[in-house]
Amino acid sequence: MSLRHTSARPAALALGLGALVCLLGAGSLTASGRAPGTAGRPSAAPSTFVRGVAWNSDNSPLPAAKVRLRNLHTGRVDATAVTTEIGQFTFTGLEGGAYVIELVADSGSVMAVGQSFRVELGETIATFVRLPARQSWFAGAFSNTAAAVIAAASSAGVTAIGSTSPPVSPQ
Repeated sequence: MSLRHTSARPAALALGLGALVCLLGAGSLTASGRAPGTAGRPSAAPSTFVRGVAWNSDNSPLPAAKVRLRNLHTGRVDATAVTTEIGQFTFTGLEGGAYVIELVADSGSVMAVGQSFRVELGETIATFVRLPARQSWFAGAFSNTAAAVIAAASSAGVTAIGSTSPPVSPQ
């Protein structure tokens, strides 16, 4: 057994215990794993959370940005939220399924879409959505110029033009 393997196990155990202490310290669960005051009662269905961050293209947070959670199976928007001053958002009480986060402009148009993910009942998923880098207004005018010229030439029947003389410029 390597030294790295044996030292990783106590670190993982300490991390797990630290998370449990945080939950117990916050008062959201008791040592039995139930919410306070629910001893003896059947537990409710576990909550499902999606937590994330909205970023600009330069990885700075997007405060007060509108985000929505779209269900990929039904195509409907299941929840909406506005990010905090540090770009964070949370969706709670979800059904299990496949989702995607959309970053939405005030007009309702989608500005960015995060990666798709699947969440099951009782799970917490962490995700993010990032705006793409901005392009100048004229960038699209020149990006496909060569392809347009080639397409026009090939539709006119021009396949290649060449010369049999040696190149004029020295090497």
